[in-house]
Amino acid sequence: MYIGFIAKRYATALADFAAINNEEERVFDEVKRFITIFDKNRYARSILLSPVQPIAEKENAVQKLLDNNTSRSFNGFIKLVLRHGREKYLNFILHSYIYLYRERHKILNVSLTTAVPFSDNEIKQKIAEILPKELESYRLELHNNVDSSIIGGFIFKFNDTIVDASLSGQLKQLEKRFGIKQNRIL
Repeated sequence: MYIGFIAKRYATALADFAAINNEEERVFDEVKRFITIFDKNRYARSILLSPVQPIAEKENAVQKLLDNNTSRSFNGFIKLVLRHGREKYLNFILHSYIYLYRERHKILNVSLTTAVPFSDNEIKQKIAEILPKELESYRLELHNNVDSSIIGGFIFKFNDTIVDASLSGQLKQLEKRFGIKQNRIL
């Protein structure tokens, strides 16, 4: 079966169940925290993805990862996923849930990378000015990154759009255009 289909179906179920229990925001925070831990902790991944580990041990591992402090919705969802043997799709499911949550709550995930730091308020104001009219009602979730390797300018990402107005990006484009390579003696 198609992974995207499975992920979307389970993510929708989690979103609906969390909405019924009035735990949407809490579940969203738990999912983000779980993804961060899951991505960094190889041991936890190996326990959850192991076909020989009993379901009870996998459930305990999830509880320990989240400090035994999970909502009823998220806890029930994890049990459902484990009972149906879908743990290998869990990462895809949770990322689908985050996308679905942001879509339902009109949250626009925006990332801005600059060479020097700026204040969040200043950036949000400038971003709000340049966003299309249909996105004005969205709340901005801003990730402001500082990366001195871009030399100057900025890299702006939202949804599936990337605007690279960095000096290093422009230099790479020039290099591609002119085919600059080290001189070689033939």
